[in-house]
Amino acid sequence: MSFRGFWLKVLYWPVRWFTRFEVILDKDAEALKGAEQVVYVMRSTSVTDLLVARRALRGADLPDPREPLLLNGVEHARTLYLERVGRPSSEVAIDEFLSLLKNHQQDSSLDVKVIPIGLFWGRKAGQERREGHTMVADLENPGRWRKFWLVLFSGRHILVRGSRPLSIREVVSKDGADRRMAHKLARVARVHFVRLRHAVAGPKITERELVIQSLLETAALKKAIRDEARSKKISEEQARKTAHKYLDEIAASYSETLVRMLDRFMGWLWSRIYNGIHVEGGERIRALAQAGHEVIYVPCHRSHMDYLLLSYVIYKEGLVPPHIAAGVNLDFFPAGPLFRRGGAFFIRRSFKGNKLYSAVFREYLNRLFQKGYPVEYFTEGGRSRTGRLLPPKTGMVAMTVQGMLRGQQRPVSIVPVYLGYEHVMEVNTYLKELKGKSKEKESVFKVLTSLRHLRNFGEGYVTFGQPINLTKALDRLQPDWHESTTTGAEEPSRPKWLTPTVNLLAEEIMQRINDAAAFNSINLTSLALLSSEQHALTREELVSQLDLYTRIMRSVPYSSDAYVPEQSGEELWQLAQRHDKFTVVDDSMGELIRVDGTTAIAMTYYRNNIMHMVIVPAIVAAVASAHYEFKASTVVNLLEALHPLLQDELFVSHSRERMAPWVEALLEEYAELGLIHETEGEDCYRAAARDSHKFFQLQLLARSAAETLQRYAVVLELLQQMQPIGRGDLERHAVALAERLSAMHGINAPEFFDKKVLANVIGTLKREDYIGVDEDGQLIADERVGHFSDSIDTLLEPAVLQTIRQSVQQLIQDD
Repeated sequence: MSFRGFWLKVLYWPVRWFTRFEVILDKDAEALKGAEQVVYVMRSTSVTDLLVARRALRGADLPDPREPLLLNGVEHARTLYLERVGRPSSEVAIDEFLSLLKNHQQDSSLDVKVIPIGLFWGRKAGQERREGHTMVADLENPGRWRKFWLVLFSGRHILVRGSRPLSIREVVSKDGADRRMAHKLARVARVHFVRLRHAVAGPKITERELVIQSLLETAALKKAIRDEARSKKISEEQARKTAHKYLDEIAASYSETLVRMLDRFMGWLWSRIYNGIHVEGGERIRALAQAGHEVIYVPCHRSHMDYLLLSYVIYKEGLVPPHIAAGVNLDFFPAGPLFRRGGAFFIRRSFKGNKLYSAVFREYLNRLFQKGYPVEYFTEGGRSRTGRLLPPKTGMVAMTVQGMLRGQQRPVSIVPVYLGYEHVMEVNTYLKELKGKSKEKESVFKVLTSLRHLRNFGEGYVTFGQPINLTKALDRLQPDWHESTTTGAEEPSRPKWLTPTVNLLAEEIMQRINDAAAFNSINLTSLALLSSEQHALTREELVSQLDLYTRIMRSVPYSSDAYVPEQSGEELWQLAQRHDKFTVVDDSMGELIRVDGTTAIAMTYYRNNIMHMVIVPAIVAAVASAHYEFKASTVVNLLEALHPLLQDELFVSHSRERMAPWVEALLEEYAELGLIHETEGEDCYRAAARDSHKFFQLQLLARSAAETLQRYAVVLELLQQMQPIGRGDLERHAVALAERLSAMHGINAPEFFDKKVLANVIGTLKREDYIGVDEDGQLIADERVGHFSDSIDTLLEPAVLQTIRQSVQQLIQDD
């Protein structure tokens, strides 16, 4: 028995008793389960690493790393080690890589896959060296004594990371099989492990006070301090103290120990309040981090749970949790210090006019980017009270772009993230705020009160959307942006193109968040019931409508990233019923399901989460049910006209040019489902018989768009009948008329008469030249407005249209 074999036997049971691990394999590595032609590459010859890896890989149905690999009857090492004790630049791994290459050159049937296997004990990033200190522990190859302590104290927190496999066949076919290529493979593997550690543990940690002091010495902050002293007529020392105070208010104090403790707590918490967390797109962020990208997560903001959920999911994906830009309102005791140690840095709601604070914050953010810390911020600025994405606040995006202008060397990728829930614990609070109640100040008592009501929240959904490579995005949006970059330490001047470019970039981020949205049992059930008369359906009607929604969204998906549940309509209703949000009445004719009163208003929140994905299918259904016989071109023309409004209000990502093929695909699917039928004539269709169940389904789908179309009809009717009119008067009358419609026709959605939403509609119409301005600054309607308004009016219910027209006439008389 070899010396190494002896220690493997001696340490087997102690290591097994003292260690516990999680395994994360890339999808391509998982696909090799049961395969034989697999080789592993590991950083060093650690016996404890090998014992843990052996258990992990065998549990994943991959070959035992100790078993030899047989190639043409000859045994080869199954595991390659880049470093061996006493031989940091070992030639053994190069020889083994060369042997694999030569075998593939001689035998074209071979295709060995090499899987890099990394082991991380506790995921510590390590401490950055302080001045005068030279002893720095080697976290990759720590030695036997330090490994003993790692097993003892970090053995219960091991991450085994299997990366994307490398095909030796592809390497030989492309680059040959000489020693130079073997050297390159070994070198690439070493770089891979360095990047993998950075992705998993993050950059080395610097003490918080040292960070603050180093930032105060930067050229940009020295200049900002001098400017502050001059403008406020105070001494530079006083200005420096103010800058120090700002940094102390902002800076995080990341602690891996606390993150590890929170991992345990959050694992316990999620198991209590969620049935599960559905994650999509994890491969994307792992690939970015391992490629050395600066990753910036930009999620939507639904709940205070967002901070915890996203960091937890990222940690479980085998990556270091991000530093999170949190509102300074969350910096209350004891939550504030805990958030700081979890990676939160705090930002004021507004710092307009405070140039020193602005410079301090930008410098801190730039340091995070330069050091390679992943960052997370919410472009909406606050939590959505209606369930729809809020218009983006572009400050953080602008600072990110400005960071690029300061010579950022690492590639930067913005990752839009969709967060969705079957239950949001703040919904009732949101409804009170929308009714006029003041927003409550954050406090420990408020948090504990929320936690006291924690029950089953159903499923949580986290989808990492299509990343935006910032360099490529700027090349596309502003090709000459490189001319504004600087390599100096001082902050570059603000280029004129920054604001319009940042606005476009922010819009794209919001659209990609919506691209990654998820349907679930609650938002689909809410959509169906809120679209029905009296907000009630029989069980059979509800189940069939849920089946219809999921069938359409699978066949004509909103985007490749949108999540559609696999369950049937019956299974979705069973899931939704467990949340006690819906009233079920059982009579002699069967079950009737409805939502009543305040619950119906609350359900609009969940429906609004998915409205952007439903609105176009619903408008197509609205044309079909209202016109009964129609042409495809009629639907296309209407949606092309509506496109700017839908894109600005709901962040619909499809371009105007994409409307025609989208409509064609939907009509084809509706015909397949029997909702419509093709008739004689080019692109002519007829809706299903009016007394059929299919027509009922078509109408129910169409009503999903009713509130949106009514809001547009209100603005267009006012614009036509009351021009010339001041913008303020138009907005005021639109709100009043929407409130009247809400009261008379039972429209419960809080955003229906929201002034900001209506003002946004008016702004979009003006930008698209539907609205002009006369010599007195009054708004006047373009001639296209009448046709546009008539097209929408034909889709409204007669009673609603009558209310709009009568109310407008009453406003004219009152004026």
